[in-house]
Amino acid sequence: MKEFLVSLSKDLHQIKIKIEKELKEGNKTNEELYYLILKSINFLKAKRKGNPISKKLPIYKYFCEKYGITNLFLIKLTKEARAFYTNTSQDEFKILQIILEVYKTHKEYEEKGGYTKH
Repeated sequence: MKEFLVSLSKDLHQIKIKIEKELKEGNKTNEELYYLILKSINFLKAKRKGNPISKKLPIYKYFCEKYGITNLFLIKLTKEARAFYTNTSQDEFKILQIILEVYKTHKEYEEKGGYTKH
């Protein structure tokens, strides 16, 4: 049986650490984002699966260029918030699920994917 290991991208890990420090200091500015990151981790640890994203979509191209991924999945965290992750094979028994980015609103990830032009 394959084992799934959950991890954060380097950038997202740094954001999580920064927010944890802010929260310890009493700054709750990014508290919502912090809980969305935790929610995405718990989603995958519960062995749930996100929706696959087509390689033809602009958001896929953004993540492919930035992270060099070969697959992309979407987690609906709230009505607005989304997380994106990829699966990579560690070996024949382990799959690493890397949460790449978490967004609080549709607008944030639509801009990254080039869906909206300003």
